[in-house]
Formats: sequence, C-alpha cells, structure tokens
Amino acid sequence: MKRWLSTHLYGLGLLLSDSHVVAILLYFLLLLPGVLVHELSHWITAKLLRVPVGKIAIGPSSKGGGPMRLGSVSMARTDPVRGSIIGLAPLVTGSLLILLIAHSVFGLAALGELAAQLSPEELLSTLGQYMSVANFWLWVYLVFSISNAMLPSESDRQAWLSLGLYCCGAVVVLYGFGLLQEVYYPLSGFFLRALGSLTFAFLLTIIVDAAVIVFVVILERLVMIFTGRRVEY
Repeated sequence: MKRWLSTHLYGLGLLLSDSHVVAILLYFLLLLPGVLVHELSHWITAKLLRVPVGKIAIGPSSKGGGPMRLGSVSMARTDPVRGSIIGLAPLVTGSLLILLIAHSVFGLAALGELAAQLSPEELLSTLGQYMSVANFWLWVYLVFSISNAMLPSESDRQAWLSLGLYCCGAVVVLYGFGLLQEVYYPLSGFFLRALGSLTFAFLLTIIVDAAVIVFVVILERLVMIFTGRRVEY
C-alpha cells in the first residue's frame, strides 16, 4: 500500500503541476510530519546508544542516481546490534505514536474487543462517532503521514542480515544447552502483548491508507479528465 501511495501521489502531483520537482516537493510536504519522526527516531536512538551522529537532513534528495530520499541522518559505522536497533527505531516510534493517537485521542480499544462487545450495527455507529472528535482530519492526516514514513528504508535494513545470523546462532546455542524454554516462556506474555499492539497499529494504518487510496483514485481520474494529461505507471 505504501508503494502504491508513493507512486500515485507523485503521479497526482505530476498531473497537477507538470513538473517533476514540484511533484516531489508536494509528496515531501505531505509526509513531512512522518519524515521528521523517522529521522529524529534515528538520531535520538543513535545518541542513546552512544553512536556518533552528525546533522539531520530534511528534504528530498538523491545521490548518484539512487532512490529519492526524504531525509537522512549522518552517523558513524557501528556494530550490527546497534545498527539494527537504530534502523528499527522509526517503526517502533511510529507504531507507538499511532497507538497513542488511537487510545488517547479517539479512545479506541482493540478492534477485537470492540467486536466482542458490540453488535455489527452498534460497532458501525461507534466507529462513526469518532468522526466527531475535535480536529478529526488532522489526527487522521498525522496517522497517515507517520505510518507511511515509519517503515525502514533500504539503508535502515543493512545491518539486519548480520543481526539475524547472530540471533540464529544464539538460538542454536541456547537450544544446545537446554536453556531455550527457560528464556522463552517468561517472555512469551510480553511478546504476545507487543505483537497484539503492533497488529492493532498496522490495522489502523491499513484502514487509513485504504481510505486515502480510494480518494487518490477518484481525484486522479478527475484531474486526468479536466487536464487531458495522463500518467503511465
């Protein structure tokens, strides 16, 4: 969904402006809150892990003909564990912010709990009431912006292979010494709760992104009709 939105939001900007630079700028401005959260998450996590960091760059850029980047943080090379944590930080921070908005602003319980307590008609009525929350569209926009900028980029995932190999080795060692069950069971409740919260955060982003996709498809068709321009994807 993120890939589709990235492509078509850029295409919509191109239809409206007939300019590559303007289309990229419009896309960047649309995701600006999420980009700020993404890069600050890298910077703060690197600081906490004592990895030397430089400046934060906010704005669209491309080096050597590579993929377009909306922001970056310069930092020293580090070990795979700290590198993976730094790369994962925007996903964790973004998910926590989405959960905070869901629970604190909208008062949403987990959708599974809602479904268990309400009939389908009552559930739709309850969900409809959330639209009366103050600054509803602003909060929805923030969920959209944060969720579409929080996924790890290719550079964020560079250390994951090494960390994955280390983790596999650790599992083999623990299993060999008969310690795997002693490690797993005390942590199982925590991991299940964390996965449940992450699932809820992702489900909210899917709902918001699906609504935005419908809006973009309609707007894109209208702009094509009125401008006579087309974008081939």
